[in-house]
Amino acid sequence: MVTLDIKNRISLGLRALVFVLCLALLGGCISIPADERADRRAGIDRDAEETIAQLIQSDPEFAEALEESAGYFTTIISSATVAVVGGGRGIGVLVDKHTGERTYLNFKRADLGAGLAMQKYRILVLAEDAEAVENIRNGQRISGLVADMSAGEKGGRGVYNRAGYRTFSISESGAAVAATARLAKISVNTDLTNTGLSEVSIPNIGFGIEDGHEPVEQRTWDHKLPFMAQKVIDLGYDLPLPYGLKVLYSDIEQDQILEELQVGFSGGEKEPFEWVAFENAISISETWQAIGDAWVLPFLNLFAFIGDVEGDVVLDVLLEGNGLLEQKGIDCSRPGNLVICRALQDQIIKLPVESVFSGTNYGVGFNLAGGWKSFFFTLPVSFSWVDMDTTDVEGGAIISASPRAGYLLKMGSYGNLGLFVGASYLDSDLTANGSLAVPETDVTIDYIVDQSNTDKWNGIVGANWDITRRWSVMVEYNGFFGSRDSIFAAVGWRF
Repeated sequence: MVTLDIKNRISLGLRALVFVLCLALLGGCISIPADERADRRAGIDRDAEETIAQLIQSDPEFAEALEESAGYFTTIISSATVAVVGGGRGIGVLVDKHTGERTYLNFKRADLGAGLAMQKYRILVLAEDAEAVENIRNGQRISGLVADMSAGEKGGRGVYNRAGYRTFSISESGAAVAATARLAKISVNTDLTNTGLSEVSIPNIGFGIEDGHEPVEQRTWDHKLPFMAQKVIDLGYDLPLPYGLKVLYSDIEQDQILEELQVGFSGGEKEPFEWVAFENAISISETWQAIGDAWVLPFLNLFAFIGDVEGDVVLDVLLEGNGLLEQKGIDCSRPGNLVICRALQDQIIKLPVESVFSGTNYGVGFNLAGGWKSFFFTLPVSFSWVDMDTTDVEGGAIISASPRAGYLLKMGSYGNLGLFVGASYLDSDLTANGSLAVPETDVTIDYIVDQSNTDKWNGIVGANWDITRRWSVMVEYNGFFGSRDSIFAAVGWRF
């Protein structure tokens, strides 16, 4: 039984390993540097012409089938099989013969089988009508297209027919290994195909053309959002991927204004007292947030967030001793009150107070953004609230707006760097309540006070690094003028 259990665990582990490796084989491609894209497109087009020439020479029926087709997809695939895991990949071109449109596609295949092989082969898939062309572009019916692409030994050729498609294959090198199961994925290569996808994470016009994009008569936006995307794509704009996820960290320190102070003594009713004052109030908070967003219109992004906030409010309480003695009805002429009178009479007592808070913050917002060539502008606005875990601090509404303007720097294969400056508006409100003991007495002071940040505006400087069209990193500092200092850092992923 023990041996059987071990075998089951090993078998389960192998299956998990195979699954992970298959996913890796179907994973993302490395971004193609902008200055290499024109050459890569030209090379893929030459490979396609060579494949067609070889098939015309070796198969008399191919030329007629090509003439009657609505379009074709062709690529060169490099594949390998080691033990039970195999796979292949390539970049090819889909040609729509009716429109002349060329779409460059990633092809990735994962195999589960047995054997050991290295193989390189050409494939060409004829699509009989416009629907079949669109299916290839969208990655549909992939199982049918790759069910029998292996061409055998070097120089071997094969033909596979399926409703709507006819697949031709030519082996370049190596030998094929039959697979027991295959997974495949076809997707648009957005580095080589100008679909209107932006090089950076904001809508813009003119930036990508200087990076090697060749303008084409027709570009097709292949995402459901944003609404009206195709209209602005036709006007020459490029748009970022529509959806995003981000993790953001912030650290904020700011001076506070204290208002509506009410004080009570030893559990009594709270009311305003002129001889009790608070000063030097500072709030310090640290926040982690998860943010989801979507471009619902070409230049309008909506987002929502939730996160954890922790911090404290530090302030000084100033007590006028004479006022406190009067409030408590203490007669300093009586010998029994000598000690407390010495502690309080004609004294200003300074008591440092620190209120710790933690809770959950959540909110919604929008971002207006756009760019022209290397210049860009953004205006994020958010509305958030805090549910406090602690009982001595209550959070009110927080309104934030941060207009920014910046410049984009091209860094080739390292992506694009956006440097920006701007201003930040923040309006936050907290209500702190608690109690503290007066030294050398049995008196406790109960208080409640409203707090808001002293300076609503401050300056911004920061950078956003679009490593690829999907991954980005942002760092931002708020300060320079006013009494607020804050640091923000975020990692984002678009899809």
